Amino acid sequence: LRGELDERNASPLSLYESADRAGTDERAGGDASLLGRSSRLFSSAVAQTLTELPSHDLEHAVTLLADGKRRITLAGGRFTHLLAQYLGLHLMQLRGDIRLLPAGDVERTAVLGALTRRDVLIVFDYRRYEQDKVTMAQLALEQGAKVILFTDRWLSPVSAHAEVVLPSLVTTPSPYDSFVPTLAVVETVVAGVVAALGDEAPVRLRHTEEIARRMGLQ
Repeated sequence: LRGELDERNASPLSLYESADRAGTDERAGGDASLLGRSSRLFSSAVAQTLTELPSHDLEHAVTLLADGKRRITLAGGRFTHLLAQYLGLHLMQLRGDIRLLPAGDVERTAVLGALTRRDVLIVFDYRRYEQDKVTMAQLALEQGAKVILFTDRWLSPVSAHAEVVLPSLVTTPSPYDSFVPTLAVVETVVAGVVAALGDEAPVRLRHTEEIARRMGLQ
């Protein structure tokens, strides 16, 4: 239990120091050893993540995100805001009513305060979990919104308030957690949404591409 709690609260510095204490010196190895180790770790982590991903949660996430009557808001953390943006940008090309949670306090408060039963809040929260994500999920739940959580295998405290939990491994050859398996989950969700939307997806894509062309963005 202590070991699991230590892992759950690990930081890049503590992971680096624990690797040093264990005598891990692969960082000093040649390119071949680094590439080989990375290939093994990432391949295994992605495969295990997708194998263990709860199919019911995945299907429920796709159903919620493909429902055009629902408004989608995405929120990430220190690093995971990039994943929230990545998923959000894909969804924006496929359907309407997609937004990223604003960074400004006033705007953020307004968005969270306006959540209703038609809203879905997507939260990315990984170890060294952020308390504001728990508060966001609580607020969403209190106002009738659904919460979809992307997290690690130790599960963010947000999981207690989430309708859907999509965990992934964070195995990496460096002291930083890897989001390679998470990205695989995100792209699996996007593929599911595309399939669920059917003929609506290409219609929306053609429309957005035409707007981009007229704006000179292509």
